[in-house]
Amino acid sequence: MRIRGNSMKMMIVAMMALLLTLSPFPVSISVAETASIEIDGDASDWEGIPALSTNSGAAKVLKASHDEQHLYLLVEGSGLSTTMGSFWLNTDGSAVTGYQAYGWGATGIEWLLENDSLYRYGGNGSTWSWNWSSSLPSSQFTRTSSLIEVALPLQTLGLTAGGSVSLGYLDNNSDTHRLPGQNQPLPLYTLDERNPGENMVEFYPTELDDPLNNPFKGWAPSAKSTGYPQDHRLVYVGVTWKELEPAKGQYDFSAIEAANHFDHWRSRGVKVVLRFIMDSPSGVPHRDIPDWLYNDMVRLGQSPGKAYHDETGGMGTGNNIGFSPNYSSDYLIARHKLAIEAIAEHYNAPDSPIAFVQIGSLGHWAEFHTWPYVGPNGESNYTGAFPPNEISNQYIQHYIDAFADQEDHTQLMIRRSVDLAKNNNKGLILGMYNDVFGDQPSFDSEWGWYTGTQNGYWDDIGQRQPGHPNFWDVRISGGEFYGGAYGMNAALTTGSGFNETLRQTELSKPSWLGPNAPASLAVGNPLQGNMDRLKKRMGYHFVLNKATYPEAQNGGTLDVSVVVENKGVQHFPFNWPIELQLRSGGSIVARQTATANLTAWRTGLHTVSGSLSTSALPNGTYDLTIAILDPASNRPAVDFANTDRLSDGAYKIGVWTKN
Repeated sequence: MRIRGNSMKMMIVAMMALLLTLSPFPVSISVAETASIEIDGDASDWEGIPALSTNSGAAKVLKASHDEQHLYLLVEGSGLSTTMGSFWLNTDGSAVTGYQAYGWGATGIEWLLENDSLYRYGGNGSTWSWNWSSSLPSSQFTRTSSLIEVALPLQTLGLTAGGSVSLGYLDNNSDTHRLPGQNQPLPLYTLDERNPGENMVEFYPTELDDPLNNPFKGWAPSAKSTGYPQDHRLVYVGVTWKELEPAKGQYDFSAIEAANHFDHWRSRGVKVVLRFIMDSPSGVPHRDIPDWLYNDMVRLGQSPGKAYHDETGGMGTGNNIGFSPNYSSDYLIARHKLAIEAIAEHYNAPDSPIAFVQIGSLGHWAEFHTWPYVGPNGESNYTGAFPPNEISNQYIQHYIDAFADQEDHTQLMIRRSVDLAKNNNKGLILGMYNDVFGDQPSFDSEWGWYTGTQNGYWDDIGQRQPGHPNFWDVRISGGEFYGGAYGMNAALTTGSGFNETLRQTELSKPSWLGPNAPASLAVGNPLQGNMDRLKKRMGYHFVLNKATYPEAQNGGTLDVSVVVENKGVQHFPFNWPIELQLRSGGSIVARQTATANLTAWRTGLHTVSGSLSTSALPNGTYDLTIAILDPASNRPAVDFANTDRLSDGAYKIGVWTKN
């Protein structure tokens, strides 16, 4: 029987591969669910049972099934530990009671299977207190480096038909090799009364090999202009203090929004990357702090700062004149705090136009440096003094305090790694941006941005700063091309320039680039192919791989499992909900928020699962769809790289019949 089962499996796989190769349309394959599971180290009897969770580490696939006596669990992978592995089970439906296992959020674990030993939890939720229950015989537990099969008695677990269990697997106590992935919720398995041998549908959506114009990724050109030829969903807004607060205590947001076309961008679903600036060099004498602030500092007997005119040419043609404020002034620090609080308060809304705030304020262009430090005749602080940590940290803290409770719609980023980027009073982890992206020496030389981010560095005034390694695992990475139009074109030109750009993309995982970005280039320009390739890889790029569900049933719920691959280098920045839907005649007749956390969807495979209530639906045939919803509008707002997109932005993933 096993030989015949393997032959049938091979035949199904071969037919599926042929259909996927020849057909430009989504493919549905009906697979009979296996009537029984044998704990024998052979996974062929699991064919057709949908995955509860997938990951790209050593532990790749988690499945569950059951019969009248046992709950069956399967883990498939590559390089699985054969000495330590554990299943974690929440059997009472509450995430509050039971042990809170690390790495999955609220879990509420009642049962732990560590290797072949089953334990019942006896602690208060945080204490490590487990009572041994039993050891599984070889007929109920088998393990290799590529497969783990388990049969747990339902009676022992206290589970019956109609009940449910949330579960996860941890390979060798690893943060990475686990199912589901870190920070994702445990998937729910329902012990329904599905008949063994019933048909399961495996629906394979067709992939769309195009760059997508999706939120929070791609190009972020200046908001000052409109009508860019290239698609984009972000714009950059640099706001000087003089623009924001022309009169003391009066913040002119309406003028800023008009100058940067906020209404235009909002109507097109384009979000803002905001930077607050106190010193923006140009070709004419000027100050970027308000006149009232300058005059108040003089009146208080405090030095307001230094006017500079750099004649070395090091700041770039036309960008050598400005005013560097006295960052150590306690009055300036106090007024800066109020200004940042005003920005945070004004834009604190679920539909805020601001997606990312770059912690700027300090240095030329708010880039955390004053330069050059030594003038042509040996002058120190030639273009103004940059403050030490005890001063600069106060400015950074203003941002952290003001935006700490807004991470569901606005996130903070910083150009240079400092201790506050990951150790602060609000527990925030800051994203980072590299505004010389594409330039190799500036990236990973000993003094480069990437090197300093990973290992720490000595900053421009001799202070040792800590690294912020792998911040992109939990926050967004961004930046802009180096060197104006010349650097951008060099970075996008086939050859060593574009190869370096791709290398930096894989290492530092940017989601967006701007304002120096190619959005103003004509569609179809000679760099278009490389632009599209880069845009697809930047940030997230979600592809629907497979949906699995019963072909037809007459029960009260429809269990759906969807495998999604992220082919980008970065996760989605906000935890937007994913919804599974049933539609009839274009109208949604059943919907369920799926178990998923987009902020944990790094490169690789991920599983969306959910149970749709179908008891109130009349018999008939329904379209099964999926959508990522913008919580501010509750409407589909993120495209998958697939065909079968519906007019409202949801995607069809199959057809289901109730009978």
